[in-house]
Amino acid sequence: MLLHPEHSKLVVTLVYHYDELVSYVKRRFGDHHFAQDVVHDVCIELMEKPPANDVHTPMAFLRKLSRNRAIDRYRQYQVQQSHLNTLQETTVTSHHIDGERVLHFVQRLEALKKIIEGLPARQRQVFLLHRLHDMPQQEIADELGISRNMVTQHFTKAMAAINLNWGTAA
Repeated sequence: MLLHPEHSKLVVTLVYHYDELVSYVKRRFGDHHFAQDVVHDVCIELMEKPPANDVHTPMAFLRKLSRNRAIDRYRQYQVQQSHLNTLQETTVTSHHIDGERVLHFVQRLEALKKIIEGLPARQRQVFLLHRLHDMPQQEIADELGISRNMVTQHFTKAMAAINLNWGTAA
């Protein structure tokens, strides 16, 4: 991938001032590894999605981009921690698990696994890529060398087979 000279200048500036940018983020967020991750994210973002307009003050632009990326990452971390805390609280309050429910769940999970394994190969492949690996249909089509319409058809047939067999597996 070739970068526009203006954009490659930004990447060169980032590389040249890497330690300075890491220190800048670290001063505000207190964690060296976090700061390194943020600056790496900024570098990747610049290479994948360069700014639409010319940048006249590269360091100011890089500092602002790094600060914004750090804020986004920090917020994401806070949300994850909140979910983990809720999960831990739920686990502690529900320490008594009904063995019959667990057994029923495991049996249902095994039944679903057998249903998926029994799908035709292409349907199974499309289903797993879409549901398990969260791949968009166009990426699946590109990966498998088939049309997006064929991906939709395989996925629809897989879901129909799973739904049909799921009722009998209960």
